[in-house]
Order: sequence, then structure tokens, then C-alpha cells
Amino acid sequence: MHKKAAMIENEKCPCDDCDWKYKCDEHELACRAFSYFVLHGTFHEHTARIPTGQLFHKIFKEDDKALKNYMKSLRMKEEMGK
Repeated sequence: MHKKAAMIENEKCPCDDCDWKYKCDEHELACRAFSYFVLHGTFHEHTARIPTGQLFHKIFKEDDKALKNYMKSLRMKEEMGK
């Protein structure tokens, strides 16, 4: 097992106590909290949990670079909106 995968396996996942958990699984959705968890093996409780199919696709169908670029663009849009 890859070292990062083993680390993530032992951590609390943002999906563990989430109301969206089963809907995300059924409809292939993912949120920012989960994407951060995939990239870094941890997450912040306050991170938005608004799942989308686009984010699911970035996590599971593309490489980490695509996901990092997508997350960066979301942060930039948020900062511009403040």
C-alpha cells in the first residue's frame, strides 16, 4: 500500500459524519473538503461541503495536477469576490 494511502486510511474522512455521504456515493459527487483530504490527507471542519460532479471527475478521473489547478482557481475566484 502506498504510504499516503495508508496515512489517509487511518485519518477521519470528511465524509464520515456528512449528510451528503450516500448521495455523493450514489451520484458520483465530491466536495472541497474531500478533495483537500485526497490531496493532503487531512481537512478542515469548516471547509465547504457542496458536492459537484465536476469535482468528483477531477479527483477520480484526472491527475493530481488537474485537481490542484482546479482548487487554486476556486480559491482565486473566492478572493476576488471578497
